[in-house]
Amino acid sequence: MKNGLPRILIVRLSAVGDVVRVLPVLHTLRDTFPNAQIDWAVEKKSAELIRDHPCLDQVLVFERPSEKWAGVREFLGFCRHVRANRYDIVLDFHGIFKTGMISAFSGAPDRYGFDRPRAQELSFLFTNHKVRLPSRDLNRVEENLLLCDALCPNRTSLEAMVYVPYEIQDDINDFYDSLFDGGKKVVAMHVPVDWPEKQWPVEYFAQLTDLLLADGRFEVMLTWGPGQFDVVKEVLNKSRRRPSAAPETPDLKHYAWLIHRADLYFGGDTGPMHIAATMGTPVVAVFGGTDPRKHAPYRRPCEVLYVDDPQLPAAERLRRVTPEMAYDACVRLIS
Repeated sequence: MKNGLPRILIVRLSAVGDVVRVLPVLHTLRDTFPNAQIDWAVEKKSAELIRDHPCLDQVLVFERPSEKWAGVREFLGFCRHVRANRYDIVLDFHGIFKTGMISAFSGAPDRYGFDRPRAQELSFLFTNHKVRLPSRDLNRVEENLLLCDALCPNRTSLEAMVYVPYEIQDDINDFYDSLFDGGKKVVAMHVPVDWPEKQWPVEYFAQLTDLLLADGRFEVMLTWGPGQFDVVKEVLNKSRRRPSAAPETPDLKHYAWLIHRADLYFGGDTGPMHIAATMGTPVVAVFGGTDPRKHAPYRRPCEVLYVDDPQLPAAERLRRVTPEMAYDACVRLIS
């Protein structure tokens, strides 16, 4: 410890949605240890979500090269950097071999992590405070909070936020003021997903867009990330009406405020869905190949559309959630 205050490291490297779901833990740690040093080890693609967060002292960014041996060298260098910070406490919310190695290399006397079966790839071997979860069906946020409770048993808040500087807020606010007149509710719709088992049919997005715009009370804004505009363009071409395409956002902070300004978010099980929920935007989410008990937004308001029939393949479960069902859910939640 430095001056009697603990040095704490959070380890959650990726992905975007998983990093977002550790944010309630960050707030809990800061409430419990207001003067401690609290750092976070994260991969570059998710680092922008937590950079400059008022509850954090330092963000340790692991930049993973694509070439295998270069990646090994970079990882060992990262571990040496972690060890040099002389942490007292490490909490591994990722639970894989690589994050277990980071915990072990840290030299921290107190290393918290999940027990089996939640801990994967032998990561449990590297921790000396193991948390066994009471169920395999817990929401990921609940899992993270239970791990945090082992260190902070008097948790009182579920607060979470993505810090967005005022200048970024102003840029996004100017965009909204120029595009929308304020008389209608803005529905932010995120079409692209990374995995086929999460992809609601693109033609359904176009049909839902038409239903919302025909209602007369809504504007629809299609959002997207790097390399995803082709899917948005497909929805624009299939839609009979005229939704708006969001501008390309330079980073996740811009995206977070873009979604925060919307009145409703609609999309699949993605990182943007979790960003929207964390930013306080009501969410309607369509699930297919992933379990909403584990992966639905933890914060409310939220409505999940899911056909709970394990005999059906994910694509069929998604197809059985019709645009009309999605429209009704949007109207219910935004009302």
